[in-house]
Amino acid sequence: MISAGIFLCLCLVSAFNYFRQRRQRKFVANLKGPFAWPLVGSILKIVLLTPKIADLELARQLFLSESHLDTGYELMRDWLADSVLMCESDQWTQRHQRLTAFFQKDKMSKIIKLLQEQAEKPYPDLLAHAETRQVFNVWPIVSAKIMDFILATNCGVHPSEQYKQAFASLIKLYRKRFLSIKSAHRLIFMLASPFTRRRQQKLIKSLNEENIRILEQCRQHQLVNNQAKIEGITIDHIEPTTRLDHQSLIDVLNGSENLSDDQLLAELNTCNFLGYLLCSTTLCFALILIARHPAVQQRCLEELRIAHSGKDGNLQEMPFLESVLKETLRLHPPQLIVGRELSSDFPYTHSKAGDAALPAGAEVYINLYEMQRSEEHYGQDASHFQPERFLDKSCELLSFGMGPRSCPAQQFSLMLLKSFIAPLLLQFELLPYGDALRPDLQMAPGSSNGFQLAVKSR
Repeated sequence: MISAGIFLCLCLVSAFNYFRQRRQRKFVANLKGPFAWPLVGSILKIVLLTPKIADLELARQLFLSESHLDTGYELMRDWLADSVLMCESDQWTQRHQRLTAFFQKDKMSKIIKLLQEQAEKPYPDLLAHAETRQVFNVWPIVSAKIMDFILATNCGVHPSEQYKQAFASLIKLYRKRFLSIKSAHRLIFMLASPFTRRRQQKLIKSLNEENIRILEQCRQHQLVNNQAKIEGITIDHIEPTTRLDHQSLIDVLNGSENLSDDQLLAELNTCNFLGYLLCSTTLCFALILIARHPAVQQRCLEELRIAHSGKDGNLQEMPFLESVLKETLRLHPPQLIVGRELSSDFPYTHSKAGDAALPAGAEVYINLYEMQRSEEHYGQDASHFQPERFLDKSCELLSFGMGPRSCPAQQFSLMLLKSFIAPLLLQFELLPYGDALRPDLQMAPGSSNGFQLAVKSR
């Protein structure tokens, strides 16, 4: 009886949506697409990342539009609400500019120094593996290094082990929720997974409590510094503190008068999350791809030796290593799907579909994973790892987005990845051992059997 009642309710909802969306269907009648099932629509095409539904021509126009900036992301609203990722379109420009200014190279000399120090620290785990040359999963080693640096850069301190464990657990929880029918929608998640939601909220609360403590420490530090400048006092040591010697993201956000504390915490959480997710997954995929392409590894090594890696000025003199990282980002974009929620009609031109518009209220999901493997735009070798394609400046990379919503830390992210990978390649030879990757596409690409390789010392 209960099942029959639920089925009847679903039928009524389906019928209501069918009539409510008549205008939207009329708008897109000229576009070819998969069959839309009742209730679930074409969600299976997204879940399975089915090929040949990606359209770069339409996506580029939507990305470049300055009037359709709403991302429509709801999955992580409990954690990242009011952040640059989900803020209203009228706030986007100012907040994007603030982050772009923070990540400019000429203002980050101390962060670059911290980056180099972190990247060049010895890897005792890798040294142990190099002696045995046994296959191992590189993910735990690399992701821990990336997490330490990202959190230190943004927070200005080395967060506690409890903070890092909560951060990793929360990301793991959200990755499991991604594209899960019972937990992707917030209301269904509350009803179907109350214990998981309770754990999620507990982790968010734990992170924000430490973020608040860091923020208060930052404000106290700035207050004492400002007072010292007014009184003309030089202070070598203010208090027993673990604050690092660089201007962190939290320092910059704290100086923004138009940000509330909730917005500031959301901004900090967003940059921590995206920075860690992008750099850790990309670095692991890059190491696997380099290990399985000896000619690419040798060319990277020769370039590194010529450039005398480790000096900031020479990081820009490694175009082939940068092309390796861009090709990795093309094949394995850290953000698989990009969304836009249209608050008004979106007119477009299309070489095949003609001129038309997408209707207001539509939610558009762009499958970057398939789009950047399209043979129409990247040639017949689109699914192959060929870094040389990015030595030609005309090759397009969408993993950082484009237009007004593009990633403000694109150049910094590439520099971070080069800084971490350079000492590894100089110290170790990556060996193509271990099982092949088994794609695990949960929010960001991963591998269900880990990132397996072996190393030996050079």
